[in-house]
Amino acid sequence: MTLEVDDITGELEPYLSGRLADSDVTVTDLERHTEGWSRQTMSFTTTWTDGGTERSERLVARVDPGHGEERQFDYRNEIQTEFETMRSVYEADVDVPVPEPYWFEADQSVLGGPFFLVSHRPGTAPVTWDPRDRNSLYDSWDRDGKPLPNQLVDVIANIHELDGDDVPCLETKDPQAFVDDTLELQRRSYEATKLVDEPAVNEIIDWLEANKPEVPETTLVHGDLRIGNMLLHDESVSAVLDWEMSAIGDPMFDVAYSSLRYFAGKLVEPTERPNLAGAVVDREWFYDEYEKRTGRTIDPDRLRYWRVFGAFRMMNSGIGGAYRFHTGESDDVRSAWFQYIVPGLIEDMLDLIEADRT
Repeated sequence: MTLEVDDITGELEPYLSGRLADSDVTVTDLERHTEGWSRQTMSFTTTWTDGGTERSERLVARVDPGHGEERQFDYRNEIQTEFETMRSVYEADVDVPVPEPYWFEADQSVLGGPFFLVSHRPGTAPVTWDPRDRNSLYDSWDRDGKPLPNQLVDVIANIHELDGDDVPCLETKDPQAFVDDTLELQRRSYEATKLVDEPAVNEIIDWLEANKPEVPETTLVHGDLRIGNMLLHDESVSAVLDWEMSAIGDPMFDVAYSSLRYFAGKLVEPTERPNLAGAVVDREWFYDEYEKRTGRTIDPDRLRYWRVFGAFRMMNSGIGGAYRFHTGESDDVRSAWFQYIVPGLIEDMLDLIEADRT
């Protein structure tokens, strides 16, 4: 269910009165955001009086309007788990910028689904397929001192300082079980939602089955870690968003996934600077700096495996979107558009496994 702005305001004001503040709360300037569109995200300004002084704060609500619907092969965490993951990261002794979590609300009558509230952070999420954003990120890499690339490495390294004990809402599995279960879910997802049989994808699946890496440790993994899921403000990462794919898994997954060509703006044609991961950091520099800051050694084969797997999972998102539109499960035109990301991702996966092809 999608509520109109007036309806949302009318529900939020009485809900927040007595929760956010003891007095009546007024909600204004409500804005819907396109980022994180698998769940509805909106920001708004709250105003109330405290001891005769007017106070104001901008908040963000993240809503799951489809809660309770059957979601075959939906590998997102429940929205409450997403909130609890953010809260664990916020409360941990690591420098990872996340919005301050307020509370989770299970009552679906307020906003049409369970939701959580967090503080608003300044900044915008770059879209690497937009040439203007992409060129701005290129400039960040070329800038003296490379402040944004350095912070990007720090953010990823700091996320991986946390483990299952730090984020108890996430299941901790045996490292090899993480690999097996993750691949099996994606393989079944592809088989169930593909609209055509693609021999190249079957070859890629066979390669993924035959080349599972040995995983020596597990940490907190963001699961969808890329520059587009971060807010940038004044040449700095002001927030890491969209924790719905988080898991306790192989930290190399995040390193590999964030450096996919796709997330640097590639669809089919290569980008202007294909060596830059996320359009913002030289890929080899990124790997070297991650090693220096974490003490971990990046195994090229393990990294390659997760780059192939990350592209496979992203391709599945595209195929799944096209499937939902084709079957009438979704009328969102963005689901139909997702089919266009598939050829470039297949191309990238074949390039990565080229040395092993017969």
